[in-house]
Amino acid sequence: MKKLVRALVALVVLALGVVMVPSAQAEEPPSSYTPRNGALFNHPDGTRGENCLTLCREGGWQPTNYQQLTLMNQVMNAVNSVPAGSIIRIAAYSFGTPTAPDRFADDLVKALIAARDRGVQVRLLIDSAHYGETDTPQLQALRKALGTDRTKTSYIRTCKLGCMSNKTSYMHSKLYLFSRVGGAKHVSMISSANPAETGISRSWNNTYTIANNKPLYDANVDNFNDMLPDRTGTDYYHTASASPCEPAGSPAATCKMYYYPRAGSTPSSDTIYNILSDVTCTGASAGYGVNGRTEIKIAAYVWTSLRLYIAQKLTALKGKGCDIQVIYPADNVDTKVGTELLRKDIKVYNGRLDRNDDGANDLYPHSKLLLINGVYAGNPKVKVVYTGSWNFTSNSLRQSNEVMLKIPVAEVYDDYEDNFVLIRDNYTDRVSSAAARTTAGDDTARDTALADNSPDPDE
Repeated sequence: MKKLVRALVALVVLALGVVMVPSAQAEEPPSSYTPRNGALFNHPDGTRGENCLTLCREGGWQPTNYQQLTLMNQVMNAVNSVPAGSIIRIAAYSFGTPTAPDRFADDLVKALIAARDRGVQVRLLIDSAHYGETDTPQLQALRKALGTDRTKTSYIRTCKLGCMSNKTSYMHSKLYLFSRVGGAKHVSMISSANPAETGISRSWNNTYTIANNKPLYDANVDNFNDMLPDRTGTDYYHTASASPCEPAGSPAATCKMYYYPRAGSTPSSDTIYNILSDVTCTGASAGYGVNGRTEIKIAAYVWTSLRLYIAQKLTALKGKGCDIQVIYPADNVDTKVGTELLRKDIKVYNGRLDRNDDGANDLYPHSKLLLINGVYAGNPKVKVVYTGSWNFTSNSLRQSNEVMLKIPVAEVYDDYEDNFVLIRDNYTDRVSSAAARTTAGDDTARDTALADNSPDPDE
């Protein structure tokens, strides 16, 4: 009878395509990192950080915040800590660099292949913009090692455009998902950073990690799997909420994931617009907002005129008493958007900088942030963070694959606000004149190019 049971199990395993490695034969992962809930931030102008392909393996290691490699070291050491029989899933817009050296991406390729070789299932989904002329050595190596057949247990895939649209669009999500890492299970890392040098030493990024949360992990895995068939279906928008997601020591909280594209054509079907519509500018409780007024802080990477109405909503809120600050790289923002924000004297900061005075603007904000501190949805004691992969473009909302995360934790808000203030006070110039508003050129042409014809200009 036992032989029959083992035979039946073997048939089921074979049919499901699952690799099961007997524990006696399984190679131990080279590291033992266990992720923790919370926010991490890189510092593109900071120290590099250690090489976690071969280091970071001592017990109890945790990422050091505000280094160039902070976010990617977390990913690297997570990959190195996944045991045989587990699954790694990565969805990213880019991976590596087409021409310039990219040491980290090279190392991550090695770590992913090593994980596959020790019995981990490794699955990647990378946007199609980084094939053809912009293909990278790292993607080529992964295709050779993992293959592209999604019926196998490991693979690297791409979609023709975005994964749910037949129009120009992008698989723009940044999700790092692990069924098990060290002592944690069901780990989701929701990030603005791609595994490439641009997200390490050229741009500001963040990652929020949620460990041991199976409902949110399952929702993220479902989103990953939903993209794989590459079938048109832009009416995909949905959400998923679950706890725990707060860092240790914080009050219990429920986080919420948002999955795009979202069908519609009016502001009422724009999630960001609806969030801002729930803000009240006065009546914040003591310890919240500024002198009783609600604070809104936004970091944007691209902002086109097809979502000018968000800027108009912000100026309306400014007129009602909200304190509003915006950071963006001015050359990625439509003229109409910059003009509208300045119309009501919203504090706007250009984060596109030439940090070494060589004539090339080589530093820019890439985090996507909406921070609200004050009165939200009628509650005068709210500190909430929205972050993820989204841009302020129509394409990002209506055609592309994006994710957004809501984190309603005051301590986490404080971490993100500290990051915003660090960038604002040290790595931006205040936008105060028409000449400084933007270098985007003709707004209509620029918007068409960003929304419909071009990939992200830096990534």
